[in-house]
Amino acid sequence: MTADTVQGERLRHRLAMGLGSVKPPLGLAVSGLVVASLATLPIAYLAVRALGADAGAIDLVLRPRTLQVLASTVALALAVGIATALIGVPLAWLTTRTDLPLRRMWLVATVVPLAIPSYVIAFALVAAFGPTGALQGALAPFGVGRLPSIYGLPGAALVLTLAGYPYVLLSARAALLRTDPAVEEAARALGDSRSAVFRRVTLPLAAPAVAAGMLLAILYALSDFGAVAILQFDSFAREIYIQYRASLDRTVAAVLALMLVGVTFLVASGEAHIRRRSRTP
Repeated sequence: MTADTVQGERLRHRLAMGLGSVKPPLGLAVSGLVVASLATLPIAYLAVRALGADAGAIDLVLRPRTLQVLASTVALALAVGIATALIGVPLAWLTTRTDLPLRRMWLVATVVPLAIPSYVIAFALVAAFGPTGALQGALAPFGVGRLPSIYGLPGAALVLTLAGYPYVLLSARAALLRTDPAVEEAARALGDSRSAVFRRVTLPLAAPAVAAGMLLAILYALSDFGAVAILQFDSFAREIYIQYRASLDRTVAAVLALMLVGVTFLVASGEAHIRRRSRTP
């Protein structure tokens, strides 16, 4: 066994044990430290401002309306996460496991929403399905007086789902491309139907990637401001903006922002827990 072979075996062993391989270059380590420090500055600022909160500010933050807005925002984010998975996973499967005609064109078309701001999608939705939108005008001659309102939670969830499903699509597609199709073919050879193979083999293998994509979509929904404002949904980000603009004292806005950071941390921790469980034999 040559020295290079021994060194390669040691490297693979260290990587498998999670011990790393070599020390990072000094320049890269310094750059990473600088970026990490800059990324934590906003949270540090919020923490410092929140420490100055008095009893009045705490009462304002914990009032029923604030907690209701927080709960509705979490509900919106969870709805978006589930909906993006229901759209993104089947599309990923279609573009990797089937002979879909013009498959590459469909892949490009399905990720186009990543290049469109959510508020533009919201404007388009209102123009098409709003009270004075194109669909309402087309149905008016047939006696349709008024369509169901698209404002509020349904419209906001629809827009953010359309804007966020590519995160799940791309993550799931990458996982499916890494998965050996022979595993699925073996399950088919044992008599499982196509749907059973998808549920028992394909989906569990892609679950960590799907969870990561859902996490991105949920975080996108939690932080969005433009689309929810257009669709008149009281989101927590909008509440933070109102508090920031309405008062010279930014303490309340800082406390609200820290609450949103806490929700984000809980969501990310939940995703990490799901990913660990999916990797446990």
